Amino acid sequence: MTEITTTFRARLVDFVDRLVPKKLLRLFVHPKFQEFVGLERIEALGSWIDNTFMLKRRQKICREQHVDQSTEDYLKSHFCANPFRQLETTPTGLAYVCCPIWLPTPIGTLDSDPEQLWNSDAAKRIRESILDGSFRYCNHWHCPAIASRSLPHRDSPEARQVIEQYKKNPARLPEHLVLSHDKSCNLSCPSCRSSLYLANSRKQAELDRLTERTLLPLLAEAKSVMITGSGDPFGSKHFRNLIKRLNGGGFPQLRLELITNGQLLDERAWRELNLEGRVKYVQISIDATEAATYAIVRRGGDFARLRKNLAFLGELRRAGRIAALEFSMVVQALNFRQMPDFVRLGQEFAADRVAFNMIRQRDIFSKEEHVAAFIGDPSHPDYQEFLEVLKAPELARQEAPEVLIGNVLEYVKRAEIAAA
Repeated sequence: MTEITTTFRARLVDFVDRLVPKKLLRLFVHPKFQEFVGLERIEALGSWIDNTFMLKRRQKICREQHVDQSTEDYLKSHFCANPFRQLETTPTGLAYVCCPIWLPTPIGTLDSDPEQLWNSDAAKRIRESILDGSFRYCNHWHCPAIASRSLPHRDSPEARQVIEQYKKNPARLPEHLVLSHDKSCNLSCPSCRSSLYLANSRKQAELDRLTERTLLPLLAEAKSVMITGSGDPFGSKHFRNLIKRLNGGGFPQLRLELITNGQLLDERAWRELNLEGRVKYVQISIDATEAATYAIVRRGGDFARLRKNLAFLGELRRAGRIAALEFSMVVQALNFRQMPDFVRLGQEFAADRVAFNMIRQRDIFSKEEHVAAFIGDPSHPDYQEFLEVLKAPELARQEAPEVLIGNVLEYVKRAEIAAA
C-alpha cells in the first residue's frame, strides 16, 4: 500500500509539474483575479509555485541539456567568476550566485544567517562545478556568456586571481551583490509583467527588516552592488531608502550599478539620492527607438521624458561622472527592425555599449502571445527579414557603442542546426 501511495504521489507531482504551473501563473497575474483574491496572497502563492515547481523544471533542463563536444571543450578551458564573487537576491526569497535563469540552483534563503548562506553546501557544489569545468548547474543556452563564448580563459590573470583567492579564503563574503528582491516598478512592460506592482506598507516593512538582518551584513566586504534585476531602483521605495543608506557614509568603498528604465533617473533623483561619485555603471532598458513602439513595449513610459533623461545621463558619462553607460533591448517582433537605430541611439547619448537579448518565454505569456513575439523562430512570418536586419553594419560595431548581441545569435544558430 505504501509503495502504491508513493508511486501515485510521484506521478501526481510529475503531472502538476508538467501541466499546472504555467496555467496557474497566467491566472495569478490577471489583474481581475489579483483584485479578487488580493495581491499579497497571489504573491505568496506565486512564490511557492515558482520555488516548488518552476525552479525544479529549470534545474531539470540543466541536468538533461545536451552538451556538444565544442561546448564541453570550451567550458573546460574557460572560467566564470560569478559563483565566487556574486550573490543575487530574488522576490521569491531565495538567493543565488548568478542570474537564476542562467544558473537556477539557489544557495539558500534570504532569511538565513548571511555567512552560512554564502558558504552553504549548495554554493560550494556550484563553485566546484566551475573549477572542474563541467558548469553542470548552468543553462548553456540562456547564459549569454556561454552562448556568445565570452567567458575569460581559465589561465587568464582574472581567473587565476579568483581561484587563488578562493583557495586561500573560501569563506570570504561576496564582492558583488545583485539585489532583485523587490519587484516594485513604475512601468508594467509586457515582456516582464501584466500589471503595475508597487510594494504595500506591510511588504515595505518586511523589506526594511531584510535590509538590517541580511543585506547590510552581506555588503560588509562588497565593492559593488547592482540594483535591480526585478523592477526599478527609482520606482521602489525600498531600494530608494537602501541607496540613501548606502550613500550615507557607512560604505565608502561601495559603488552602485543601476539597472533602470530611466523614467525616474533625472537630475533631481541624482541629487536627492546623493549619487555623485558613487555610480560605477548605469544600464537603461529601453527596447525601442520610436515613441509608438516604446508606448507598447515600455507600457506606462513617456518617450520624450526618456530622451530628456538620456541627455542628462549622456552628459554625466562624457564628463566621467559615470564610469560606464549601457542601453539594452529585449528583441521581439515589435522592435527588431529598430536594432540598427538602437545602436545609433547609443551613439547619440554617449553609451559605451548597447546590448540585445532575445525575448524569452515567461509565465505571463499565453502560447499565442509568445509565438507572436518570438522573432527567433524560423516559422515566424518575419524571420527572414529579421535575419536581414542582423546583417546591418551597425550591429558589427566594436568601437563605442560596442554591440553585444547576447543570446540572439545563439537562437539563430540553433535554428539553422535544426533546419539542417
